[in-house]
Amino acid sequence: MTVIQTERIPRIIAMTNQVGGSGKSTSAVNVGAQLAALGLRTLIVDADDQADASVALGYMFPDQLEGQKTIYHCLTEKGTKLQEAIVPALAGPLGADGTKVIDNLFLVLGSGEMENAEQYLTSAMNREMWLKKLLDPIKGEYDVILIDCPGSLGLVVIGALVASNEVVACIKPGFKELRGLTRIEQKIELVREEFPGADAKLVGVLLVDVPTHRSAGAVWDDGKRMAEETYGDLCLPPVRRSPRIPESYAHQKALLYFDRAGEATEDYLKVVKALGFQRQK
Repeated sequence: MTVIQTERIPRIIAMTNQVGGSGKSTSAVNVGAQLAALGLRTLIVDADDQADASVALGYMFPDQLEGQKTIYHCLTEKGTKLQEAIVPALAGPLGADGTKVIDNLFLVLGSGEMENAEQYLTSAMNREMWLKKLLDPIKGEYDVILIDCPGSLGLVVIGALVASNEVVACIKPGFKELRGLTRIEQKIELVREEFPGADAKLVGVLLVDVPTHRSAGAVWDDGKRMAEETYGDLCLPPVRRSPRIPESYAHQKALLYFDRAGEATEDYLKVVKALGFQRQK
């Protein structure tokens, strides 16, 4: 009997918000680690000029790796393929004793040079399609692709929305942050209207850094309630505030490999399950 290998059809999820510091990179890294642990071949695309996802997964200075391409090279150098910027995700700093490769988890290396991406894309042909064109040749190799977007709604993010079929908005539960969700929804709708075949839709609102006691932040507690009242079933299980989150970043390890039994680690597993992912047999 002939066995026919079928290409994967990945879920491509943009992790976004219009501002920085909203937990996008932390969530991309920790959702990605949980997906990989469930047996899903997962790719994280670090499209943020802060390159925090790259740092968190072992690559402190991605622009300084000799001979290694980054996402910025793929954007600006004709003929550079995305595959050339893909590296294994690590639990621990690159080259350090005890650092391990994370099975099933891969990373498109970020770059500080992405701060120039908006300027580059302004005059580029088919500028909104930049990420889709890079992903198309390799997306069949993965079950899930997570795009860590910069804190803006510019051309880099539009490209991520065009390339995605799902969007998770990561926010802190404050009034200002909740107001910003309206702009994200408007941008998603604009992309669906303007670009044939674009089908990204908001599938989740992820509240991060949520205080566990009202005394820790009454305004934020009210914001959490408002989000749940406004977005209902779109609200994913919240991620509780934890000192282990910044500590894990400092150690360049996803929470699953830094604080396996911790509350925030448990929260991210709940997020993954709420998004409909299950352990692979």
